[in-house]
Amino acid sequence: MQKTLAALALTLATTTVSADTVTINGAELFYESIGSGPPVLMMHGGLGLSHDYLRPYFDQLADTHTVIYYDHFGNGRSDKPEDYAETSFARLVSDADALMTELGHESFTLIGHSYGGFIAQEFAIAHPDRLDGLVLIDTVPAFDYAPQISGPDANMAAFGKLFSQPMADNNDWQATWGLVVELYFADPDPDVLADLDARTVYEYRAWNAAGALLATFNTLEGLPNATLMIFEESAHYPFIEEEAAFFEALDAWLAR
Repeated sequence: MQKTLAALALTLATTTVSADTVTINGAELFYESIGSGPPVLMMHGGLGLSHDYLRPYFDQLADTHTVIYYDHFGNGRSDKPEDYAETSFARLVSDADALMTELGHESFTLIGHSYGGFIAQEFAIAHPDRLDGLVLIDTVPAFDYAPQISGPDANMAAFGKLFSQPMADNNDWQATWGLVVELYFADPDPDVLADLDARTVYEYRAWNAAGALLATFNTLEGLPNATLMIFEESAHYPFIEEEAAFFEALDAWLAR
């Protein structure tokens, strides 16, 4: 890990990161861009989180690509709606489409993690002509199964709470997620979790709105010819827990 982080620190020291907002569908979306070359758009999960947990891990793609991170409408540093009922897959897909047009990228590779993978799948179905490739990380095409998860009582209680009742405020959401996310690592590292938590912008209203969008979510017939890769030593965050193996595989796929 130290060698990987040292190499990454060298890359970041010599690569400019630009951060800005752009008006998309009447709202300001916050984004960051690093590197040069073929564009890669990153979609973060949650909802209710920000893109920050994807960094600095995916920054290493900036050696060969332009990596664009952004916060979905209603999340992170992007504008928040007065009524989160405005949140829809159609809106989130439209935002990504318009964002990349505004940034001057006609086609690009799309990478979605977790809930970002749901949005990415919807985008791929709506705009297949815009994609050079699609990478889905720890996401699903439909909720047609019962989750299999276990852990300490406190963590399992938080997991049950998270998926059975709305979060009361950002403190409630942050504290609950802090326990749940431990279940999403094969070997949770307290330092890594503390770092992710410190850099994340939480928005409980986005989380509360996210579940309703999944009632009819199903892309089982929409994405043929996918290649499956399993990382045996990690859980929901293979790009953190198996960083070297994950990016070796991703680099090879991007260079195909």
